[in-house]
Amino acid sequence: MPVFHKLLTLSFESDKERGWQVVPLLLNNSPNLETLVIKGLVHRVTDRCGDACVCVARKNKEEEVCCLSTCQVKVLKVSGYRGTRRELNQMKHFLGNLKCLETVKVGVEVENHREDKNVNKNYQRITNALTKLPIASSNPFLLIYPLCN
Repeated sequence: MPVFHKLLTLSFESDKERGWQVVPLLLNNSPNLETLVIKGLVHRVTDRCGDACVCVARKNKEEEVCCLSTCQVKVLKVSGYRGTRRELNQMKHFLGNLKCLETVKVGVEVENHREDKNVNKNYQRITNALTKLPIASSNPFLLIYPLCN
């Protein structure tokens, strides 16, 4: 795969039927990447998704260098976030490895019924869980906002 020196923003839509095999390759070959935009975190789990995600348990985690830890990504934007355990683990992986992050924007999917107490509680639960995740970079701006469906 070629090296994409001029690639500053990478945007892709995740799909539950497709794996993330190409994501680590793109991240490793985009040395000047500043913005990573992902619509949805759910994807098909394959043994070749690489270390950009946490879907596959690895035997030698200590010996491997995660492709995220070498990225220069300053802005991470995730939309369509629902707060599932799998998504939370993925966000933990991103925040724990992207060392240059300055801004994190997460669009949380909520129902249109804002007055519904259960919807508000769910949004608050998701917000609380995200704000408690460990972050590798120092003091990034974290913006969590509702996306009405």
